[in-house]
Formats: sequence, C-alpha cells, structure tokens
Amino acid sequence: MSSRILPLVCILSASWCSLAPALQLAPERATPTTRRTAFESVFGTASAVFLPLDRSAFAEDAVVPPANDAATAYKYEDRDRRGNKDALIREDYWYYSGRRPPRRLNVDAFPSNDPTWNTWGECTKSESTGNSCVYVSLKQRIPAYGKYAFSIQLGKDEFAKLGRILRSPDPNWDEASRLIDPGLETRMPAPTVDALLKMALFATQMLTSPNYSGVARDLLVARYYVNECAFATRELARAIDERDAAAASGLWEFGRDSWNSYLSIVNLSIGPKVGDMFEMM
Repeated sequence: MSSRILPLVCILSASWCSLAPALQLAPERATPTTRRTAFESVFGTASAVFLPLDRSAFAEDAVVPPANDAATAYKYEDRDRRGNKDALIREDYWYYSGRRPPRRLNVDAFPSNDPTWNTWGECTKSESTGNSCVYVSLKQRIPAYGKYAFSIQLGKDEFAKLGRILRSPDPNWDEASRLIDPGLETRMPAPTVDALLKMALFATQMLTSPNYSGVARDLLVARYYVNECAFATRELARAIDERDAAAASGLWEFGRDSWNSYLSIVNLSIGPKVGDMFEMM
C-alpha cells in the first residue's frame, strides 16, 4: 500500500473505530444497501481489530418501552426502515452502518471523536480547542446557534406541551392535532414539525469541522435521532386523528427520548460563548 493511501485508511478507520464499541447494537433485519455493505467491508473489520467490544458507553442498550405498551414500543425501534426512503435525512448512522443507536443516549459515556490523522497530517491537541481535526470554530457555531436555536427550542416546548395534553384524563384532541400540524401550501407547519429540518441543519453546522475529511460521526448519530423524531411526529399525527390514546402516548414518549438524545449530542458543542444549552424534556 502506498504511503499516501495508508494514512487515509488509518484516518477513516480511526474515526469509525472510536464509535464502534458504543454502537454494537442489534443490526436491522432488512437487507443492507449496497453502499452500506461496501462501507462495512472497509471499516467493520478495522473496528473489530483495533477496539474490543464495550457496551458500557450507553446507559440503556436495549429498547426502553413506555409504561403502557412494551410490544408497541419495541415496534418503533425495530420497524422496517425501507433503506431510509421515508426518513427526513437518508444518510444517518443506521444508513451507513446498519446499526441502531439506543433509544436513550447516555452522552456522559459517549466516546469522544479523537482522530490521530487527517489528510493534511497529524492532529494536534490543546486545552482550549481540543483535537484540531474535529474542532469547530466559534465563528461557525455562534451564527448557527443564532439562526436555529430559537426554532428548535420552540419546537421542543410545543412537543412537551403535546405530552401534557396526551397525559390528561380527557385529552384535547383538536389542540393536540394543531401542535403537530404538518401544514399545507397555504399555512406554515406547527413549530414541532418546522423544527425537524432545522435540527438537522443545526447539527451539520455545529458538528462538522472543515479540518477533518473523515466521516462526521457525531453528525450521523444526530441525524439518526432527528429521523426518529420525524417518525414519531408523523405517526403521532395518525394516532391523534384516530383518537388512539395508548398509541399516541407511546409515540410521544418515543419522540421525547429521541429529542433528548439529539439535544444531548448538540449540547456538547454549545459552550458559554455560543449560547445556553438545551434542557432535556
């Protein structure tokens, strides 16, 4: 192998090796896509060689069912994703690896993305910026926070309000439907729906470093949770239309866990100079 190719392989392998122990989860039953098969043929072997299996990075590795219906809760996790054809953003962590992050992410044990090389050479480290290869400058993060944080916070607050409605003895179904209205050509979507794409755009700005040519690992995991939020919102609208209180409650709890997992990832990039971190739901 030439001297040029070897460092690049090491870079990309190191990036995925750093996450492999944390995401050793149940593979989907659907047939992997051609892209995923090729991806795993390059990176899967390296992950197994360089890092031992360690499932401790997540607090809850298995599906966490809502109290009302464990079977229904598992269905959300184990659904047929159809190659992410219905996802808001197709290219997420599951799409590339064939593995699902857990329903609830334990971000305190989330392995840091700490590559040693990029295509320009060796990464450096400092107390102020951390690893130079994955550092995202304040000039990139501050404008992104100013552009998207308000909409994301509003969407989160509206989703939390929806949960309070669904937990009431006599839910106001009309109000619940309004809170997840997808909108039409003549009106804007509800803030919770409007926030979904902005969550993906915000994660891209906050988690993508121009200094690193490898796969943006944290971004792919964040996208996965955005897709879970979108799925929960879409199915919630159907359950609310059908006045199915049990299904709506279970879907809301699933969506809440997906929101919190997403927020815990992007919060890692929100320092005091950027803005206030998002509170968990």
